Amino acid sequence: MRNAGVAVAGVLLCAACSPRPTADLVIVAGQSNALGYGLSGQDLPADIGPDAQVRIWDGARFAVMAPGRNTGSPNFPASWGPEAGFAHAWRAAHPDRPLYIVKYARGSTPLAPSPGRDWAPESGELFQETEEAVAAARAALEAQGLHPRIAAVLWMQGEADATDPARAGAYRSNLTALLAAIRERWAKADTPVVVGRIPDFGARAGEVRAAQAAVDAADPRTATVDAKGLPMQPDGLHIAAAGQLRLGEAMAQAAGSLSR
Repeated sequence: MRNAGVAVAGVLLCAACSPRPTADLVIVAGQSNALGYGLSGQDLPADIGPDAQVRIWDGARFAVMAPGRNTGSPNFPASWGPEAGFAHAWRAAHPDRPLYIVKYARGSTPLAPSPGRDWAPESGELFQETEEAVAAARAALEAQGLHPRIAAVLWMQGEADATDPARAGAYRSNLTALLAAIRERWAKADTPVVVGRIPDFGARAGEVRAAQAAVDAADPRTATVDAKGLPMQPDGLHIAAAGQLRLGEAMAQAAGSLSR
């Protein structure tokens, strides 16, 4: 009986110490081109639809992601952005692994501190709100017995900063500080970050695009994907459906390259 008790205790100890399955968690953040402003489910091709193995955080739980239905913001619930193409490409590359997404995107929001809502970590606004969403999502996955791993952060933002000379001039230092805060507070020091270089639209877009490229060149765990040349909506600022799919697919490829 003593030997049996020791054996049972060993089994229980081994079970308690066994690693939890890893859950790939991807964060999508930024402004209107991260949101997918102007798009709805009617703009989706037939092969991009709900996948039971792709789930998005709805503020309270993970639901099956349905682009065009639960991928927007409170003001634009039908919007969908790079997460649609990203998930499609990611799942093709990892067919045996579910994907979990936290998306927090708000249109017309700058990175630089401003009188309105912005992404500066020190402002305690959008950055902190996203951080809280990430923390809640991680806790939900842990409650399911999973080990959440932030596989990538997708950042598509900068158009609002490109409208102001001071914000555009500070974009490189502000983006560098943002990525440091993301890795310190949301993720880990080696977490891949994929930055979407903004479309070449507006007087200061060139400065912001150059700043994004410079941050990429200085950071081996960051990659950029260029939105210049993607199909655009008639306003010339917002990426069209075909462009969003290409953007997301390119972000998945870049994230995969950084993960190797």
